[in-house]
Amino acid sequence: MKRTRLLSVSLLVALLLPVMVVAQKIELEKTYKITNASKRGALSNVEYNKDAGYSLTYVTKSNEKMAKFQIYNFDKEFNFINMVEDEQEFEKAKTKYKWFKYKGEEYSVEGMYVEKNLVGTLVLKRKLITYKYDWFWGGYHPTTKVLEKVKPRTEDGRTFFYYTHAEDDVTGDVSILVGARDKKDQWGFSKNFSVLRFNNKLDLVKEVKFTLDYPQSLAFSRVFDKPNPEDPDNPMFGGMIFVFAPMGGPGMGKVENENRNAYTYVRVNENLEIVDNIPFQSFSSYWKIDEAIRDVNTDDIYLYGPSAAGKDKYFQMSLNTTKFKAVQLMKVSNHQVAFFTETNLEEFKSKLQLPPSQRKSPEYEGKRFEIANYYIAGNGDFFVIGQNYSESKEGNKYNDVIGFQFDNKGVLKAQYGIDTKESNKYAKAAGAPQSLVESKDGKYMYWLLLEIRGVAMFKGKVLTYPRIGKIELATGKVADFLDVRGPDNDYYLDPKFPFIEMEDKNEIVFFGSDKPGKTIWFVKLKVEN
Repeated sequence: MKRTRLLSVSLLVALLLPVMVVAQKIELEKTYKITNASKRGALSNVEYNKDAGYSLTYVTKSNEKMAKFQIYNFDKEFNFINMVEDEQEFEKAKTKYKWFKYKGEEYSVEGMYVEKNLVGTLVLKRKLITYKYDWFWGGYHPTTKVLEKVKPRTEDGRTFFYYTHAEDDVTGDVSILVGARDKKDQWGFSKNFSVLRFNNKLDLVKEVKFTLDYPQSLAFSRVFDKPNPEDPDNPMFGGMIFVFAPMGGPGMGKVENENRNAYTYVRVNENLEIVDNIPFQSFSSYWKIDEAIRDVNTDDIYLYGPSAAGKDKYFQMSLNTTKFKAVQLMKVSNHQVAFFTETNLEEFKSKLQLPPSQRKSPEYEGKRFEIANYYIAGNGDFFVIGQNYSESKEGNKYNDVIGFQFDNKGVLKAQYGIDTKESNKYAKAAGAPQSLVESKDGKYMYWLLLEIRGVAMFKGKVLTYPRIGKIELATGKVADFLDVRGPDNDYYLDPKFPFIEMEDKNEIVFFGSDKPGKTIWFVKLKVEN
């Protein structure tokens, strides 16, 4: 899943799942000025208690041994109750405040750095990850130093062709997909694969092998996270998937597979055990898989991405393709392909839906498109939301927001085209964070689009405000988006806590502040089915 650019998409999803949203009107809005000490510190924890209300905790460093906490308490209608100050030694503070994960001003973890040389051979080096605490932001910032080249202790003379790897910065372990080099078979590295796991002492602790009948290119790979109970912000290794496509062309001779669409899906779990090895037929020889999404409730995997029209080239010969004619969606469930569909651009165009008052008609045209988020609805519908963009010397330039809704069999229900409000240089350069929230009755999907207004010099905070749209799941109709801007249209969401979780009410609470960060801002929207 995506871990995000300027505002955490995974954070938005985690905070929004229990609630629903409606794009009608603001029910309640209030502001409150915090102290200069809190403004200089970091907002480190936000809690909602259905009996008491809201609690916001700001943390600053008091001295070399102590941390100072300022805790603001508000009732359920955002009325200020009191502010409690507390000062604790670091170790005692970690016991009293479970969310306070302070491990000292600096600590280091030794691990491995993985790369390949000019001919693709696997190279291992040591690395040192140093985490330094920033009291201004309220968290650790890692820096990595690459050290000397090393040989694994279990070196047995084999050399490997490097494909991809996953680093576990919590344990220092690394898992690496490689191909075995074979002097008797020049294409052996593209048929005989291993996933190797080394610990941070360079011991080879696990190896799992698998073989494909014909030479294949690695078309796509993705690492899945595993929750880390000790540090939720620093997840552990939770497994990998690989998708392979046939290799072919000049110099391959009879070793190539004549079936250019004969792909293979392989999955290894967190223990480096192969749980899936599934051959399947792609609709196109070139499938540019953008992302793999794991449904945490079912462990199903969705593979999504555009495909080229031409079926006459092998995968590795089409890598520079930028114009696509279709989109493919595949679901893997219970160790088999549950469905696999292809949707062409004509069908996307025929199912375009727009907000009623919007004049512009943006749509997906098979060109550059960056995905912001995904969502699997309770009825099995699969959503993709993102933005069209173009490339320039200065980087990507983002413009229209686009969404797709597929049913539980992978058939397109609707395409959504949304005209963005902001076109400043920051919005163009970064693209808008987005999230989806389903109503509890399963009838509606609420689309939260965070428009980027700019960047505040104070703390370098990205200035975002939400726009909220509503989709009727059964019909694919989308309502006009509601802008939530605050007093004088000059309040913005908090980067760490943009929304406050509401488990007991049909409401969503947005949280932020003015540009300097001195006046905090609460907004409550009533959620209706």
